[in-house]
Amino acid sequence: MKIGVVVDNDLNNDNRVLRELSILKEKGHEIFVICFGFNNRQYDPVNGIRVTRIKISRRIKDILFFFLNTVPAYGWLWTIRIHRFILNNNPDVLHVHDLYMSQPACSGIQRSGRKIPIVLDLHENYPFAVTTYNWTKGFLRNLLARPLAWKRKESALLKNARKIVVLSDEFREELLGRYDFLSAENFCVFPNVPDIKQMDEYKAAAGKAPLEKKAPVILYFGVVAERRGIFNALEAFREVLRKGTDATLLIIGPVDKRDRKRFFSFLSLPELKPSVTYIPWKGLHELPAFLEMSDICLAPFIKNPQHESGVANKIFDYMLGGRPIIASDCGPQKNLIEKYNCGIIFRDQKEFTASMIRLLADEDLRREMGKNGFNAVVSELNTTKKKESLIRMYDELEYGMREKTDIMQS
Repeated sequence: MKIGVVVDNDLNNDNRVLRELSILKEKGHEIFVICFGFNNRQYDPVNGIRVTRIKISRRIKDILFFFLNTVPAYGWLWTIRIHRFILNNNPDVLHVHDLYMSQPACSGIQRSGRKIPIVLDLHENYPFAVTTYNWTKGFLRNLLARPLAWKRKESALLKNARKIVVLSDEFREELLGRYDFLSAENFCVFPNVPDIKQMDEYKAAAGKAPLEKKAPVILYFGVVAERRGIFNALEAFREVLRKGTDATLLIIGPVDKRDRKRFFSFLSLPELKPSVTYIPWKGLHELPAFLEMSDICLAPFIKNPQHESGVANKIFDYMLGGRPIIASDCGPQKNLIEKYNCGIIFRDQKEFTASMIRLLADEDLRREMGKNGFNAVVSELNTTKKKESLIRMYDELEYGMREKTDIMQS
């Protein structure tokens, strides 16, 4: 099949999309991608896949997206470019990433005069997630961005899709319970599982430990934000230090603009400053080196509908790194960690602190849980094992399209 992929970022750093493209290309499908190219940057080729880039400054893109529910210029831009993309590449199907791209894709198809099915890939529970983003908070921002409109639009946007890809069984069941027009046959569950071969390459190139280690290291990797539970982690770690436990908290990731002042105020506290190391960002290819020097990994997401929609990439990366995880009780990650006994789940701050103290004091338990997680990823929680659901979905689409063509020709 000829698969047209629509993604509203610059693709090269979107690991989930890249993993899917690799799987589909390996299966023999012809892949075309339309995405952004920011600030006249030169991008490396992506596995021989033909990429069409919409050249735009990131700032203008962000402004247009912010006003999407007020002045839909962002949607118009994508409709025009998707229409042109279809005419130039003649895809059999459009694989569209993220809920809000459903309507521009549908409009672009209508303009083209073609009948092309849409596969809608939901990276998150967007109608709720957008209400947690700092750029929608505050009276004026909320008034202009209108984040609550996505909840009202969700039904219509899902109806545009022939197939829907989700991160977890839990999110699929939630959508099935919410909308009676959906059926289990509409869904493909493809979690954020890692590509072991790629991670092995990163590990081989990792080299020596990037930092000097003076005490057991607790690692947080990813976006630094209140919604990700970073302040709960800092509070729990401060309590650990107060109880006389020696440890280092290593935080790697960009800080949400709205949370910067509060975050750096925490880091300047006398009791935290000597024991917290912050690095603004490191790429995924550098993660194995930091995992190698770490003893415990954190996933303290605030429990809400967004974080109940799937398991974050970092959970699987932590497991593949052979490190035990301390995580909040968001449904999908709780179920995963408890199933494979690869970490400790906490429900409140008291349990969060106790989990840190327990694992810091018990090296054997850390080793056992880390090994459990590693074995789970190697044996079943990876792209090689999970790709079949994605492949099967496209087999079903291809079969259905051929059957329809045969009927029309008979």
